[in-house]
Parts: sequence; structure tokens; C-alpha cells
Amino acid sequence: MTKTTAGTRPGNSGRAAWADKLELDLVLVHRVPRELVNRVREEVACAVTETGQSAEELFGPAEEYATAVATERVDAGPRSTRDFEGRTSATHFRQGMVAGGITVLIMATVGTFGDEDRSGASVLLLSLSASLLVAASFAVLPALRAAGRTGAAWLYGSGAGVIAAAGIWLASLPAAQDAHSFPFPPFAAAGFALLLGALGLATPERVVSRWFSPGEGRWLDNEQWLCRLGELLYGRHGLPMRTAQQHVTEAREHLAATGRAAQQELGQVEIYAMNLTDGPIREVQRVRHQFLGSLSSMAVFAVLFTLTLTDSDSGGATPWVHAVLFVCSGAVAVTFLRKMRGPVNHAGQR
Repeated sequence: MTKTTAGTRPGNSGRAAWADKLELDLVLVHRVPRELVNRVREEVACAVTETGQSAEELFGPAEEYATAVATERVDAGPRSTRDFEGRTSATHFRQGMVAGGITVLIMATVGTFGDEDRSGASVLLLSLSASLLVAASFAVLPALRAAGRTGAAWLYGSGAGVIAAAGIWLASLPAAQDAHSFPFPPFAAAGFALLLGALGLATPERVVSRWFSPGEGRWLDNEQWLCRLGELLYGRHGLPMRTAQQHVTEAREHLAATGRAAQQELGQVEIYAMNLTDGPIREVQRVRHQFLGSLSSMAVFAVLFTLTLTDSDSGGATPWVHAVLFVCSGAVAVTFLRKMRGPVNHAGQR
């Protein structure tokens, strides 16, 4: 695609950057179909050519125009299945399984599960436990959260943690440590990693959607509708619990005043929840989520740094690598904190 068809005039890299930013936001943030993205770029190109003005002068900032296109020209049904990151539960699961597989593969490569003192049985139990925990953390929990099933996410997360802890405990037992070894035990961990990645790539999106959101769009009575609204606002759209409950209370009072069924008065609950969180507040929740993720990374690297520093067997650069990663996570957290206190947060409060 040439610069002209991208909605820019030749020789102007600033306008090319605007068009590229628009496309990235439409595709990666709002998940707009490719056909509509191409059509929007052609429309922008025609407008720029006819008026002689820049795309930003005509349409404003690329991020805002991308949001307007997604809001006005994409069907509300598919958009309502996406969380504040612009991803569906199926997308979270598939991408998380691939990322988890890569993580386990890296752990196997650097020898996390196996050394000369561990038997094949111990390596097998450790790699299985780690794979289960990674799959739950990277794929299942984010998918359940994006589906608005926060209660199920806590249940599955707790179950995965208990099973992983049991596997680690079994691997430390003398019976497992003294068990007969088998050739190339690290290959077991690599096999689990490849299995996670294969499941993420091979499982169709519609199948994953049925797993995590089996009742999306079904008819609900008033109490079910209100309960589902709270789950969606808190889980899928990332609102604080208190804010989500305030919206539920307002909807309950409105329904009590009208005496009508929730689905008739307010419409499909997924679309209603999406409409409540459209606009600047969605960006606020995205930044807030990223900030909390950075804090979690800081906590993990702080624990790893402490453990490796106090371990007499560990030496070299390993503790200081964790220290550097801790500092980097802190710098990222500060960046997101500034965004939360800056114009993005003020826009979300208006």
C-alpha cells in the first residue's frame, strides 16, 4: 500500500505516521475487521486528496478517530464480547497458551527443572506442575476474567495452585528423588511446552468461546441480568468493584421504578455493560491494569532477587539480573502511574 492510499500526501512522513497509527489502533486495540480497516484508509486518503488538508486536521488524533470508527461502524454484538484490552476470552486463551508454552520451553532450556541431583520422576513432576500453573496464569484465568466469570477464575486459579504445589511436594519426596531415571528428562518439559503452544494454535476460536462464554446473549431474568452486569463490569471491563456495584444499584433502581424486565428495558446485558464503559474510561482501565501488572512483576522479581541472593549455591550474575528486572518493572510502573494521574485519568473522570 502506498503512502497516498494510506491517507497521506506523498513526502509527508507525519501524515504517514498518522495513517499507520490509525491502522494499528483499529486492528490491535479495537479488533476491527480488515475489510473495514482498508475501507477507512481509502476514505481518509480520498478526503486528504480532495481537501488538501492533513488527516489529523480533518479527523483529529488517530486514536480518537479509531475509537469513533469502532464505536459507530462495528456491530455492537461482537464488540461487546471484548474486554477493556480489546480482546475476547478466546483470544486471551489462545495467545496465553502460546506465551505459556514459550515460557515453559525457556525454563526447560535454562535447566530450571532438571539438574544432576534430580531423578527423571522429579523432573517430570516439576515440569508438569509448572506447565499447569503457567497455563492457568497465562491463559485460563485471563480468559475467564474476559468472560466476566471472576468467581470461576478464582476457583480455577486456586485449584491450579493446589495441584501445582502438590506436584512440587511429590517431586521433593525421597521416593521420587530416588526413582529410576530415564534418558533426557528435560525433553519432558519441552514436550509440555510444545503441547501448550499446540493447544493454543489448534483450538478453534468458536470452541474456546463456548468453553468460557457458553451463555453469551441468552435470555436472563432481572436478578440474573443484574448479577451478570456486575460480573461483566468488574471482570470484562475492569471497573473497580465499588464502581461496578454502583452501576448495578442504579440499574436495579431504574428497573424497580419502571416495573419492566431488564432485557426489555435495558437490552442485552453484554451490550449495556459495554456502553457504560465506552469512551475515555476504557483507556483509564487499560492503564490501571497495566500498572497493576507492573507492580506484580516488581513483587515477583523482588522475591526472586531475595531468594537467589540468600541461596549459598547461587552465584554469579543471577541475583543482579533479577535486580535489574525489578528496577525496569519499577520504571514501567512509574510511567503508568503518571498516565493514571495525567490527562487520561482526568478524561475518564469527566
